[in-house]
Formats: sequence, C-alpha cells, structure tokens
Amino acid sequence: MTKKILFIILLVFPSGIFCQHYPHDVPEHDFIDYQHNYIDFFQDSSNFQTFYSKLDSLLFYGEGKINIVHIGGSHIQADMWSDRVRQRLYNFIPTNNGGRGLLFPYRLAKTNNPYYYKVEYTGDWKGYRNSVLSHDSEFGVTGITAKTKDSISTVKLTFRGDNYPDYDFNKITILHNQQNESFCIELLSDTTAIRINNDSIGYTEFWLSSYQNKLEFSITQMDTIEKEFALYGLLLENQDPGICYHSIGVNGASVPSYLRCEFFEKQLSLIKPDLIIFSVGINDAYDTQFTADKYENNYNTLISYFQKVNPKAALLFTTNNDSYYKRKYPNKKAEDVRDVMRKLAYKYGGGVWDMYGLMGGLGSVKTWENAGLAKRDKIHFTKAGYETVGDLLFEALIKSYNDYVGKDN
Repeated sequence: MTKKILFIILLVFPSGIFCQHYPHDVPEHDFIDYQHNYIDFFQDSSNFQTFYSKLDSLLFYGEGKINIVHIGGSHIQADMWSDRVRQRLYNFIPTNNGGRGLLFPYRLAKTNNPYYYKVEYTGDWKGYRNSVLSHDSEFGVTGITAKTKDSISTVKLTFRGDNYPDYDFNKITILHNQQNESFCIELLSDTTAIRINNDSIGYTEFWLSSYQNKLEFSITQMDTIEKEFALYGLLLENQDPGICYHSIGVNGASVPSYLRCEFFEKQLSLIKPDLIIFSVGINDAYDTQFTADKYENNYNTLISYFQKVNPKAALLFTTNNDSYYKRKYPNKKAEDVRDVMRKLAYKYGGGVWDMYGLMGGLGSVKTWENAGLAKRDKIHFTKAGYETVGDLLFEALIKSYNDYVGKDN
C-alpha cells in the first residue's frame, strides 16, 4: 500500500521525473537517447536494494542518513556535474537537509574551486595533487593536500547562497596530518564549539552550539617539533535525516592517483558511504600505456578500499564521456573503459550508467560541442553540459529506484 502511494507522490513532485524522459529545465536534444537513460544491472544487486530501502525510509518516514560518494577527476573537482545531482536529490525529498559533507578548499592548493562556496585564507600555502607524480606528498581521501609552514594562518569558507541550497551544519571535521601536536586549530566562527582531537586518524572535530553555513578557523604553531601543517579536507555534517552527497575530484586524476592516497581508507571510514559513484576513467584512457587488464586490476584495488569501510555499499560505475585525443582523434579507449566497468559491475553486483552511449558513442562529443554542451577541448563539458549530465544521472537513479518500488507491488 505504501509503495503505491509513493508512485502517486512522485508523479506530482516538482521534478516531474516520471512524467517525461527528461527534466523540465533541460531542453530536449535529438542526439540524446533518453529512452536508454537507465542503470544497467548484470545480476541481482542486494546492495542496491539495501540502498533503495534506506531511501524508502527517508522518503516516507523522514528517518535515516544516506551517504553518497562521487569520485572522479576534473569533472568532479569542478563540482558542477556532482552538485547538479546533489541539488536534484536535495529537492527530491521534502525537508531533506543531509549536510554538504566532504569537500576541499581548493583555492589553498592554487587550483580551481567550485563556484558555490568561497574560500579565503591567510598564510603561505602550497598545494599537492595525487595526479601529479612529481608532487611528493602524502594524501588523504580527497586526493589533494595543502601545506603551510607559517606560524599562524587562517581559512574561511562561506556558501554563496544564490540559487544553491543552504548546506548548514553543526559538526566540522578538519582532516590533517596525524599526531600533529605542534599546531593548534581554533574555530573562529563559533568560539563556544566543543573540540575533539583524534590523532590515530588525524582530524580535529568541532561540535557547534548552533547550525552554521560558514566556518573560519586558525592554525597556530605552538612549537618547532613539526615544521608544517597539512590539510587533507573538511567534512561538514549535521544530525538531521537526509542525503549527504560527498564529492571527491582532482584534476587529472586516474585510478592509480587514488591508490597513492595512503590515508584514503582511514579517512573514508568517517563517511561510510551507502552508494559510491565511480567516475574515474577519462584520464586512464589518455595514458599511452593504458591496457584494459591493468585498468581493471587498479579498479579492483580502489573498490577494496570502499568495501573494507562498508561491504554493503552499492557501486555505480559511470562510463567515460566521448572525448578526443589532442582535439583531433576520437579516443576509442572509452569503449575499453565501458567494457571493464561492465565486468566490474557483474563481479561486484553493481550497476553501470552508460554516459558514453547516451552521448551517441564515438565522435559524439563534437555534436555536444556544437550544441554548446561541451568545450572546445572535446574532453570537458560546459556548465550547461554538466547540468544536462547531472540531470540525466539523477533521472536514471530515480528510474532505477522506481523499478525497485514496482517489484514490491
């Protein structure tokens, strides 16, 4: 009975996702095959059923917290594709306020920052990315590190608010180098916050006296035993029911890039994701030494990090977008990536969302470029393109959820 009511409710939600094959706010393009916008499963997936069951509890009873992790390269660092899905999920469930989750103040590392949050800082910071082999640094779950040797520095983060949800929080976790007793972190945006240190994982946690949508903290060197402070990321959470959509993205990152992150699994345990969306592959396919076997073996290792943290997490693989090598030659390795992802989905009981096929296959990125959805480099999307991709992925997720709902009727 409950599931039948659900179907009726979803039909009248603002997204209107069950009334048509594309969302209201996205123009229909004849080169996108909306009928094939779905998640493909190659065997029964009990982990997806567990995920959708948690979505049921949240939707109907307002109970539970769902953690989604979306991991990739530059597509995710820019956080337009992932934030589009985040916003659609945020608006999908009434009163959904799961918090913003894991992020990095990329400006500290001298690289591009997502638009919707502003980062300001003092002090001299140096950035390191897991995708740059010459960057000799340790890395955490975000795959990016910012370091300072200054005796005092500050970091400030504010959400812009215009056309974006209010990602408020009452818990802040600052991920940093382990057993760092030479530097003291003080929260400036709430001086009454309760502070908890954890040296075994490497973080300082603050419980706020009220919900906030900005933060500012200082880092002060207390002695000279340790010479520098290393920041690995920020985790902004609350205790409200809802979906928390964490994004992990580094420009140029491949699967081996994340295998360099020695603290990845340890810091991931703070999130314990229910759904992992794997979008790592575009940079692997540009490696002249790429082979399908090596790519698959590397992915097996990356998947093991997540499964150790939560063996019941649902795994969703998104295939590469169509792209060109040096803007001249269609990259046929995207098809090898898709084949590997299908094998991985079968092996682990996961799903595949075929962005490559939806785009139109080999050479289709030129069509997207002509429509203003892809950039001239024939690798990245425009803002409108990322929003289109985000809407399509959101729709595919909800279609799959509706299939799960229908099986119970």
